[in-house]
Amino acid sequence: MDRSELHEIPAEMAFTRAEYDARVARTRSAMRHAGVDLLLVHSLPDICYLTGFQTPLSDWYSCLVLPLEGELALQVCDHELAAMNTYVQTLLPVLWEDMDAAAGQLADHLSLIGAAGARIGLQRRRPGLNPFTEERLRDALPRAQWIDTTDLVLRVRAVKSPAEIACLREAGRLSTLGIEAALATVREGATENEITAASMQAIVAAGGEYFSIDPIVRAGKRSGITHATAKRAVVRRGDAVLMEIGGVYQRYCAPLLRTAVVGKPPDALRRLADVSLRAMELLFDNLRPGRTMGEVASAAMKALAGLDSDVRMRGYFGYAVGISFPPSWVERSGEIAEGRADEIVPGMTFHLHRVLRIPGVMGVGFSESVVIIESGFELLTRHPRQLAII
Repeated sequence: MDRSELHEIPAEMAFTRAEYDARVARTRSAMRHAGVDLLLVHSLPDICYLTGFQTPLSDWYSCLVLPLEGELALQVCDHELAAMNTYVQTLLPVLWEDMDAAAGQLADHLSLIGAAGARIGLQRRRPGLNPFTEERLRDALPRAQWIDTTDLVLRVRAVKSPAEIACLREAGRLSTLGIEAALATVREGATENEITAASMQAIVAAGGEYFSIDPIVRAGKRSGITHATAKRAVVRRGDAVLMEIGGVYQRYCAPLLRTAVVGKPPDALRRLADVSLRAMELLFDNLRPGRTMGEVASAAMKALAGLDSDVRMRGYFGYAVGISFPPSWVERSGEIAEGRADEIVPGMTFHLHRVLRIPGVMGVGFSESVVIIESGFELLTRHPRQLAII
C-alpha cells in the first residue's frame, strides 16, 4: 500500500524530515560497518526513532524494513497511525487478528525488492521479533544470511540530538508536575490510589501522553517492595511514601523519584534517606564526559559503606532514557553500574537513582533525569531533592 491511498489522514510528525533523515543516515553507516545489506527493525522504540511511528498497542506486530539504499517500508497493524506519524511511503498493513501472516508478507516483500539472498540484520534479543516469525522467514528465504544486529540501532540512539533533548526537557517538566501533585496529596489517611490519580491528572492535563509506566506509588511496608504499585493501601503516620513518575512527551520520558513521610520520620527511615541523598551527591560529583559508567557507579557506592546487611542495595545507579513505550521507560543503551566500561559522552541521557530498601519494612529513594553536556550534566527534572516531611 502506498500512503497516497490514505491522503485524508492528518500529518502529525514529531520531528522534521531532516531529523529523521539524519537518524537513518547514521544507522546506515552502522549497517555498513556491520556488513549488513538490510535491517529488519522489530523493536518499537527503534522503529519510532527512525520513522516516528507510534502506537499504544506496543505488543502488536511492527517491523521496519531498512535497506542500505532505497525506500523504507513499514509493516504494521496500525497503518493509519503510520500514515499520520511517519514519512514512510510504503506501508504493509497487517491484520491484528492474523499477525502470524506477517512473516509470509514480509518474506514476499523482501523477495520483491531483491533481498532474498541478502545479508539481513535481525533484532533477536529485543522484544518484537518472535521465534515463529524468525523461523518462517528463514524457511522462506533459504539463501539469505542472517546476522544478529540486536543493539545496532540502540547504539545509534545513545547520543541524543538537540531536538530529542528538547523533548526530554519537556518530559522532565511533566514528571516534575506529577511529583508536585503527588506530594500535595500525601497526608495521613490518603490512599496510594489518590496520590497516583493526582499525579496522572496533572501530567495529562499539562499535555502528557499515555504513560510508558503508570506512576509507581507505594507506601508503608509496601514501600520496601520494588515496583509495587497503587493497591488501595492507606498512608499512616511515619510511613515512607515512594513516588516514581515518568511524564511522556513525543514518546520521550524523563522519570523522577521522590520520597515523603507523614510526620516525624523514624530514625531508620531518616538514615536511609541521608545515605540515599549522599549517594546521589557522589553520582553528580563524578558524572561528566570522559569517565566510564562503571567509574561513576563505583564512586557512588562509597556512600553505602556501613549500611546494615538487611538493606537491599547493589552497584546499579541508573540507565539511559529516551523513547519509550509500555511496559518500560528504560532505553538500555547504557547503564551506570559497577564494571561497565562504556564511556560517558555529551548527548547521553540517564535516569539516575538510589533506592534503599528493607523488604517488607520500608524503602527510600530519590532520582533525577539528566543529559550529559560538555561541562558535566544538566538536570532534566527540577524538584528539591530531599526527604519531604508532610
